Amino acid sequence: MQQCCDALAGALEESQARLWRADFRFEGLKLLPIVARLDAHLSTRDAAACVVFPDMGAAALARRDLDLPAQRCGTFADVCAGRCGGGAGLFIAVAPTAAEFDAFATFCEAVAAAPVVMLNGDLEDAAVGIGSVARERRRSFLSGWRVAYGLYPLDGAALRRAHPGPWELYREDNDGYRAVKGFDERPDAEAIGTALGRDQGTAGLAGLDGFLQALG
Repeated sequence: MQQCCDALAGALEESQARLWRADFRFEGLKLLPIVARLDAHLSTRDAAACVVFPDMGAAALARRDLDLPAQRCGTFADVCAGRCGGGAGLFIAVAPTAAEFDAFATFCEAVAAAPVVMLNGDLEDAAVGIGSVARERRRSFLSGWRVAYGLYPLDGAALRRAHPGPWELYREDNDGYRAVKGFDERPDAEAIGTALGRDQGTAGLAGLDGFLQALG
C-alpha cells in the first residue's frame, strides 16, 4: 500500500492533472482498509480528504467503520448538494461503476477546483442503447483520467504501474513474480502475450509477492 500512497502523493504534487486513478483489480478485495490508508496519507491538517461513494449505504458504512464525520464522507449527490466536502483538499471516489456514470461525472464537474482520486472505478460500458452524443461524452470523460497506481492480475502474470514509472509486466513463476518487460504506455493484450511468450530471464521484483498477499 505504501507504493500506492507514494505514487498518488507524487502525482498530485508533480502534475497539474487533477483526475487520477488507483486500481487494485482483485475479486473480493475489501476497499475500506485501502480507503483508510489513502485518507491518512493524502489528507493534511489544512485540507483533509473527503471520501465519496455512489450510494448512501456504502457511505454510512464507511462513516461507521472509519470513524469519519459526515462532512468528510458522503455520496456524489451529497457533495453536489453541498451537504459534505466543503473545503476538502481532494476527493477519494470509491468504486463508481458505469451505472453511476452520470452522477459521478456531475460530481466531478461540481468539484472542478479539487483533485479527485478514483479508487477501483469501473466506468467502461458498451453503451448499448444510448446515443452517439452520450457515447462521445463518456469517451471524453474517461480519457481525462490517468493511472497513478495500478495493479492488475492476469493469467499467470501481473501488470503494474506506479507514477512516475513505466508500466511493468511480471510473470508468475514457481518462486514468485519476475519482471518481464517495461512499457512507456499501457500494453494491449497482444503486446502482453508477445512479452510473456519470451523467456527474458530477468530478475524478480522484491516485495510484489508480499504485497499481493497483504491485499488478500
